[in-house]
Amino acid sequence: MEINSYSQSSSSIYQQLAQKRAELSNIDKKELEKTASDNYDKTNASNEKFEQKDYQRVLEKYKNLDADVKSHEQTHASRGTTTAPIQYNYHLGPDGRLYANGGSVRLDTSIPEEEGSANAKLEELKSASTAVDALSSADAQIARTANLNKMLLQAQGDSYEDR
Repeated sequence: MEINSYSQSSSSIYQQLAQKRAELSNIDKKELEKTASDNYDKTNASNEKFEQKDYQRVLEKYKNLDADVKSHEQTHASRGTTTAPIQYNYHLGPDGRLYANGGSVRLDTSIPEEEGSANAKLEELKSASTAVDALSSADAQIARTANLNKMLLQAQGDSYEDR
C-alpha cells in the first residue's frame, strides 16, 4: 500500500506542479502583454508626435508657398497694365484646403504707334516683369523681349532720323 500512497502522492505532486506551471505561465503571459502594451503606447505616442510634426512642417510649406506665389504675382500686376485677373494654379493641402503653387499675370503687351508711348510701354513691361526678387523664366523672357523691342524702336527711330 505504501507504493500506492507513494504513487498517489507523486501523481498529486505532478498535478500540483503542472498547476503551478500553468499559473506561472499565465502570469508570464500577462506581464508580457502588459509590457507589449506599454511599449506600443510609448511607440504610438512618439509616432503621433512625429506625424504631427511632419504634418505641421508640410502644412507650413504649403502656406509659405501660397503666400510667396500670391505676393509674386500681385507685384507683377501692380507694376503693369493687366488684361485679365491674376490666374493661380492650386494644390490641395494636407488639411483639405487649396494653396497656390503657381500663377500668371496677363500683362498688356500691345505697343502704341507713337514712339514715345511705345518706349514708355516697353519700359513698363520690363519693370513689371523684373519687379520681383526671384525671376521665373517667363519673367526673364518678357524682360528680354521688352528690351529687344525697345532697341528695335530706337534703331528704327535712328534710321528715320538719318534720312
